[in-house]
Amino acid sequence: MEFGVQSSELKWQKKPDTRHGHGHVIWKEDEAMSRRNRNLPRGWYPWDGKDCKKEIESYLEGWSTPPDLLIKGLGGIIPHAGWYFSGRLAARVFRSLKSEKKVELVVVYGGHLSTEDLPRIVTEESWETPFGDIEIHTDFVKNLMKKIETKRESSSSDDNTIEIQLALVKYFFPGAKLLAIRSPVSLKAKTLGEAVAEIARKEGIQMIVIGSTDLTHYGPNYGFLMKGIGPAAVDWVKKENDKGFIDRALRMDIEGLLKHALENDSACSAGAAASAMATCKSLGAEKGILLDYYTSYDILPDDSFVGYAGILY
Repeated sequence: MEFGVQSSELKWQKKPDTRHGHGHVIWKEDEAMSRRNRNLPRGWYPWDGKDCKKEIESYLEGWSTPPDLLIKGLGGIIPHAGWYFSGRLAARVFRSLKSEKKVELVVVYGGHLSTEDLPRIVTEESWETPFGDIEIHTDFVKNLMKKIETKRESSSSDDNTIEIQLALVKYFFPGAKLLAIRSPVSLKAKTLGEAVAEIARKEGIQMIVIGSTDLTHYGPNYGFLMKGIGPAAVDWVKKENDKGFIDRALRMDIEGLLKHALENDSACSAGAAASAMATCKSLGAEKGILLDYYTSYDILPDDSFVGYAGILY
């Protein structure tokens, strides 16, 4: 589910070096970095920390992680609509991933990229959230940019897939640093996820990994009317189109998931899910667990609606 966004400009303190060697971006060691400001306006998520805290606590009131899910979670998949629609599910996935272990790094894979794109990585030093800035793990960023071919995420990008998660990251893991990357809908997403896992293992970094994607965007607003409109269309999205994507995510079938998304329009940011799966799989995860699933139609019935899944690895 998408909302209008606004952009704000950030400027580099020094012009970034965009020379390439062996296909990889060269990072100059003395390159200064800047702070990334919030771009998404009111309506996506609360404006200040007090209201964010109240909202998050309302999602968790009367709910606790099911006992059979009290395991060492490595990561998950969450939706990225405005909090009104997907905040409850995202918060519960984050809560389920919180344990006694110290989390040093939270990796958030975003999307809205094509099959032809390279991963786009955030290189600023920090990112604004309503709970205070979240520090970006710049050493990890440098190592990753040396390892695989990437592009820098524009400082004025109005993409919502990562920013919408950051207040939740800061709330549940206040001491963790951030790695923020948008993943393409191709096997580059798998390569990216595996590279992140390899660096984390080598450096001994304790982390959790999030793939940010909504599922089927159905209805006249999205130009997708496979089954017309009405209850039959909702039923088809839930029981066939979204289910096909979710089943592959639970099996950790990366290639199958990407193929299903491309052929069936079953996700808007399948690359993010694929990267999260690849990282978790490389770190030992064998399957996913579906925490919950619903659509925006269940919250606000309309001919146009979007599916949301919360999955744990």
